[in-house]
Amino acid sequence: MYAGTVDVALDANFLYVTYNITAPNVYLLETHLDVFDNITAFRNAKKLSGGGAIPGKFAYKASFSAGARKTSYTATIPRSVVDGLPRDCFFIASHAALSNGETAWGGLCSESGNGVSLNNAAQFPGANWSTYFEFCKSGCNGPVDFTYAWEDLRNTGNDADYNDLVIKSDVTKTSNMMQIKFTAAARGAGYDHAFKFNIPKTGIPQGSAGIFGASSVQDMGTYFTVTVFPSTKTALPSAGSSGFANTVPSEPCVAPNEHTVTIAIDGSFPYNAARPYEPFISVYTSGMASGTPAYDLNVYGVSTPADTWTDTDGDVYPNGILIPSDWKWPLENVRITAAYPNFRSITDGFNPNWANTAPTTGTFSSCN
Repeated sequence: MYAGTVDVALDANFLYVTYNITAPNVYLLETHLDVFDNITAFRNAKKLSGGGAIPGKFAYKASFSAGARKTSYTATIPRSVVDGLPRDCFFIASHAALSNGETAWGGLCSESGNGVSLNNAAQFPGANWSTYFEFCKSGCNGPVDFTYAWEDLRNTGNDADYNDLVIKSDVTKTSNMMQIKFTAAARGAGYDHAFKFNIPKTGIPQGSAGIFGASSVQDMGTYFTVTVFPSTKTALPSAGSSGFANTVPSEPCVAPNEHTVTIAIDGSFPYNAARPYEPFISVYTSGMASGTPAYDLNVYGVSTPADTWTDTDGDVYPNGILIPSDWKWPLENVRITAAYPNFRSITDGFNPNWANTAPTTGTFSSCN
C-alpha cells in the first residue's frame, strides 16, 4: 500500500528528511534512516545482509508512542555527513514501522488499482523488499538551466513582449533518474494554456509508471507527452485586475509556482544536455483549459516544426523561444526588441545569443 511520502531538503547546515504519512488512521511508531555512497559500502558497514537492508543498524533513529498519533517527522543529518561523501549524488535509505503492523520504505514507486509498483532498480539486494532512492546536492537551489517564453497567438497579432507564458526549469540527471523542476514565472496572456513536454520512451524501463509528479502522461507511440501545468491560469493566477501575473508593473507580484517531475531512466536513455526534452504549450482560446486545445506551440530551435507568427511589417518571429539561463522578461506590451536590441526576427537572421546583454532599463518586470 502507498502510505505516504519521504521529502528531502538541504541547506548549509543540515540534510532534512521528512516522513509524511497520508494513509488514513496510520501513524509512525519508529523511523530508521541512513545515507550512503554505494551498495558495497553499505554492506561493509554491516547494514545489508542476504535478507536485505537491516533498519535496526541504520545511523539515525526515532521512536514515538502509539498515543502520539505521529504522522509527520523530520530527521536532521549534519551537512558535514553528506559533504563527506565522494559524489554529488548519494543514496538515502528510509524505513518506518507503522501503527497498522506494517513496515514502509521510501523509494520511487507508482500506485494503481492493483497496488504499488516498486522501482526495481532502487531495491536493495536480498530477500526482503527494502528500497532506497538517490538524491543530489546540486539539485537544491541549482541554477536555471533553461527558460522558455511564448507569444501565444498563432500566425499574426502578437504584441512581441514574449511574456504570454514564461517557464523556468532546471535539470538534475543521474544514472537512473532525471529530475526536472519547472517554475511557472509569468503569464501575460488572456488565453489559458497547458504546459507540457515530450520525452522519448527509450530508456524509461517502467514506461509511464516511471514518470512521477506529472499531472498526466500520454503514450504517443515512440514518446510520452507529459503535462506539468494543465492550466497556467490556475498555476499562476492574477493578483490584479488585468488577469495577468508578474507582467504589469502596477500590480503585486505573484509567487512563482514550482512543480517537479522525476523520470526513472536507464543507460539507454538518449540524453541531450542541450535539449533534454521538448517543451510546448497547448493553447485554449475559449475559457479555462479543458477539452481539446485550439493548437500547440513549440519552441524555436528545440522542436520541429518550429511555430512562427508574422508581424505587420512582414517579418517572421518564433512563437516560442529558448533562453539558456535565467531571464528578465519584458513588461506587458513592451516589445522584446525594445528590451533586448540584439533580438532579431527569423527573417533578419535570428541571433541565438540575443539575451547575453542586459535588458534596457525600465523595460522588464521587477517580479523576475
